[in-house]
Amino acid sequence: MFMQHKDALVRIMLLASLALLGAALSGCVLATVRTLNEDVEAKQGFTGAAYVAEIWDSRVLPTYDEQAQDLPTLLALLAQDQQAAIDQFGHRSGTGPYSFMVRGEARVLDFDTSSRTGLLVLDFEPADGTADASLVVGPLIRISQRAAVRDAVGFIEYGSFVNQQEFADVANAMGERITAMIAEALGASNVEAIRDLDPTQIEGKLVRFVGAMTYDDPNNIVVVPVRLEVVES
Repeated sequence: MFMQHKDALVRIMLLASLALLGAALSGCVLATVRTLNEDVEAKQGFTGAAYVAEIWDSRVLPTYDEQAQDLPTLLALLAQDQQAAIDQFGHRSGTGPYSFMVRGEARVLDFDTSSRTGLLVLDFEPADGTADASLVVGPLIRISQRAAVRDAVGFIEYGSFVNQQEFADVANAMGERITAMIAEALGASNVEAIRDLDPTQIEGKLVRFVGAMTYDDPNNIVVVPVRLEVVES
């Protein structure tokens, strides 16, 4: 009998010890082990500039180069069967307008610098002296236009970000890269100097571009370039 009481007492003490140990462990938090670089990034938080820097050359530009559609051909398809064109080539975030990756070669009819959202007014072949589309060259690119560049690639989705601000920061960071590229392509010393360029030095030139457009106004097609080349002819 004594041994039975002794065994019971040992079991009770053992269970009590395990309970105390479990309670102590429940208050512990397992530490996350990070590299020094990861620790710095975690402290700094998300930035659109860092995100875009990581994917611009490796994913964004290759996607545009490989999937951009000839603009006049796409516009003809949109006019003929808009839903088919959207299903095949369009992307959007939420319920906004669809964006498309496009490419083209056109003659510059006019370099409109009347506002900060400067435009190259384009005439596609066969040239008839009539404006077919415009290429926005800044120095200001509107947020909706920057968003078109982000959305058109199809693999940058809102659900991958913590909030709307991060998603917008990606578009803004893309816009900064684009305006710097445009300034270089047009021969401006910096982004703000785009407005100081002599329009007569660009009008009549042939331009080649790859970029994004939205199809919210068929009578006002505006393309945001991710690549731009001015041909001296």
